[in-house]
Amino acid sequence: MEKDTVKKIVLETIAEFCDNNGIEVEDEITSESRLIGKSGLFDSMDLVNFLVDLEEVLEDTFDKGFTLSDERAMSRSHSPFMNAEELTKFILELDGEE
Repeated sequence: MEKDTVKKIVLETIAEFCDNNGIEVEDEITSESRLIGKSGLFDSMDLVNFLVDLEEVLEDTFDKGFTLSDERAMSRSHSPFMNAEELTKFILELDGEE
């Protein structure tokens, strides 16, 4: 898996999720756009639903299952869900463990 490919998938899935769920996006979605927290795009339920969508897209694209919202991800001091850049790194990390 290449970083640019994964990042593109993450960004496209964020944009599609926002469009499909009526989430207003003030600026263009970039790899540094906040996903959670103050001024983030998603509340906690949005994040869970987005991660399910992203897991499906990743599985369809790479023919490989991913579990993005496991205990290890949730217990980190630096959230992998902060923005698309961190989420991309986390996905690549999970891929490297297989």
